[in-house]
Amino acid sequence: MEVPFISSGALSRAHYIIVRKVELAQTAQQADDYFLEEVAALRDRLSRPGFSSAQCREYLIMLLYCSMNTVAGLPPDALEFALPYAVNLAEAGSSFEDRKTGYLFCSEIMSPHHDLKLMLVNTIRKDLEADSTMRIVLALNYLIQCPSEDVIPAVQARLHGLLSHKSPRIRRRALHAARSLSECDPAALRWLSPEISRCLRDTDKGVVGSSLANGLLGPDTLGNAYQSLVRFEKSSTSSPAAMLVTQKALRLYSIVQPSKEVLKVVVGLIKRSANITKAHVLLYDCFSVLRNTPADILIPFTTSNGSPVSHIRHLLSNDQSEQHLFLSCLSCLPPAVWAGTIPDVPAVLEAWEVDRVMRLLSTPDPAIWLKTLRVLTNVDPSIVELYFSQKLGSLDRSAASCEDEVLALLEVITILAGDDAELYARSIRDVISPASTRPDAWRSSQVLERAVETVLSSLRDGEATFGENVATTLLTPLAEVEAETSFTPTLMVVLTALACEYAGRVPVSPVQLLCGLSRRLISYPASIQEVGLLAMMRLAAECQKIPPETISHIQHLRSTASRHISRFEDMARKPDELKAAVANSRSRSLPDFLLALESKSPAPPSSPHINSSSRAESRSSFRGAQKLRYTAYEPPPPSQPRRSRATSSTRSIPTSDSHDDLARTVTAGDLAIAAGSPELRALSLPQYVRSPPGSPVRNPTSISLLSPRADLISLDVPFIAEQPDDVKVSEQDEQNRDDFANVWDTASTFSARGWCDETLEAVVRRLQGLGFPRGLAVLPADRPPFQGELKILVLGGPDGRGRAVLRLHEERDNDEDGCLWRMRSDDEGLLVAVKQVLSG
Repeated sequence: MEVPFISSGALSRAHYIIVRKVELAQTAQQADDYFLEEVAALRDRLSRPGFSSAQCREYLIMLLYCSMNTVAGLPPDALEFALPYAVNLAEAGSSFEDRKTGYLFCSEIMSPHHDLKLMLVNTIRKDLEADSTMRIVLALNYLIQCPSEDVIPAVQARLHGLLSHKSPRIRRRALHAARSLSECDPAALRWLSPEISRCLRDTDKGVVGSSLANGLLGPDTLGNAYQSLVRFEKSSTSSPAAMLVTQKALRLYSIVQPSKEVLKVVVGLIKRSANITKAHVLLYDCFSVLRNTPADILIPFTTSNGSPVSHIRHLLSNDQSEQHLFLSCLSCLPPAVWAGTIPDVPAVLEAWEVDRVMRLLSTPDPAIWLKTLRVLTNVDPSIVELYFSQKLGSLDRSAASCEDEVLALLEVITILAGDDAELYARSIRDVISPASTRPDAWRSSQVLERAVETVLSSLRDGEATFGENVATTLLTPLAEVEAETSFTPTLMVVLTALACEYAGRVPVSPVQLLCGLSRRLISYPASIQEVGLLAMMRLAAECQKIPPETISHIQHLRSTASRHISRFEDMARKPDELKAAVANSRSRSLPDFLLALESKSPAPPSSPHINSSSRAESRSSFRGAQKLRYTAYEPPPPSQPRRSRATSSTRSIPTSDSHDDLARTVTAGDLAIAAGSPELRALSLPQYVRSPPGSPVRNPTSISLLSPRADLISLDVPFIAEQPDDVKVSEQDEQNRDDFANVWDTASTFSARGWCDETLEAVVRRLQGLGFPRGLAVLPADRPPFQGELKILVLGGPDGRGRAVLRLHEERDNDEDGCLWRMRSDDEGLLVAVKQVLSG
């Protein structure tokens, strides 16, 4: 539904626009692209000086909106650039909302051990000492969410005073803040125990509850909590306030080992609460106390005093809420207490009650079904294994509704397998791809998309080692080239996704995976072949050479007209581009790898070149100028100084042939158009580094800035000779690229990074002005390594020693120029010299 801006509640027009764009996005990936574009735009706005606190708050809120709504998620450090602004807003915001936004952004984005956390210490201390209640609340909320050991010395004295503050909400938050900070260093705040114990007698029930949940309570605190439990057990009424205090006391005992006296009171509370419907809220807390009691204490106690399960058996009724509560309480106890798994302790539930529990496996409520599975697995895994085998045997994979049954079986596998990766992988294979001897047995089967998503999500959300072991077990049969193993389309999609995500991380040869995939793809429809070819391109990036049999198998797939076949054959001959796509992919997943392949090469820095609109205008103007009828100028003489300056702007040193190109007839209209064109100004940047006097001339083609854009310029400007399309990279280019990568990988002792308020050509001119004896080389941004960044290799410092490498990434808009730079060097003096130039 269309909502106008005035009724939308958006912070600004920019906020309204990004929300509308995301709402109208056709796919989740398109929405993520909008978010990434907005993050880049907000980064640019924050880099400009002069914005107000209100604008800063708006930008930070929009960044949080982008980070919390992306499907794929932003990289961990994607919003780190905004942290200094958030810290400053929390300190000097002009309004409460500004300060609140600053604190909120820091709590959501700042990592636990970030350097900027120290800058917040003074801000937190000042807010805690302020007269404003709202500022105190802000600081306490931040301490609760983001405790840090470094802040304890600065705030512990003030926390002691806030425990007696006149406002109950500040007293409550001070107790929670003390509890959070004590988790970082319990000994540092132990001296607050007497004051926290006194809070148990507070008139506000919320403060009493917060005191009971605090781990810094004094030695008499457990006694006070015990008295609270006894009073509630013996009382004839159940007021909400008394229930709240009892609940807090139970939670306190759930984190410590209770005595037998406490256990007796807890069992009495179970008996009393089970018979009062409104007191059911306490049942689970009572069983939580029993859950944390060691079995060697709990079993003798229940044997002599009766099992607490006998008091809740009536909850096994037809009401789903009571069934859920019954199973939740039952899961807190070890099966030895109630299930009769050991000889000395008889079963508590009768046969008909056990049958009622088993029938819960057929309930339509998924929460009850899962809890029942977990309870039965704890009692005897063979019960669930038999249930799994029966369900698997009755599975009809040809039915339209089989996907729901497959998803249910996958849930059972997760519970049964636990941390056993091999069992998990084998069970998944049995469910979604049963054994078959015919290679085309499952050719017409449908792909169960939700099943694929469930398997991949479980691996991504689990431990990395578990995912790698599962991927190894599943991918090993695929790598067996000679085997006749056949997979359903569903499992084939899972295997291709795992091959892409775990390529190079599992002990399965990527070459064998390539051969296995290429050999089997002929048996699947075109949609599966598309996915398989993408996975093969990802695997090819891990191989030194593509096996000939793989290329042969790909040739047989041309009958299906897959659009990725020609791309695979082309990419197989360009391993550098494949590796660049892997490096540029936002994650290891197959969709992100596809996006990296289909996206153009990262845009080179814009400062030495022209944008698309100016190129279009230049071309149209030049075409119009060719129609003008002016008398031609005489060709300029070869020795004219103007020509030598023009040749210094070309990508190579002119020879006699290039003089003939430059001497061609140029009309007055051509000169008029070219004189004001931005291309001509861009050509003023020298494309090679001038050697010092007396040194040999270096090959200029090895250090041209950005050859693809230079070719575009040569087509636009009338007095630049056209360059051939297939310009080959010289040996010097390859040497410079290898030298750059080598220095970047090895020279990590001396490094620096920062921002320079200059365009890329200005940075290059500055470095040229240092007069390095051995010169420097500029590597194009559209070539590896680090595509999208201009790369400079300094071959030696002023004294001729050492080498340095620079990576420059331009951040430019219509109003302001600048670039981010990163540098590494094997000589400290050279690093300091270059850094002074970039910071000057």
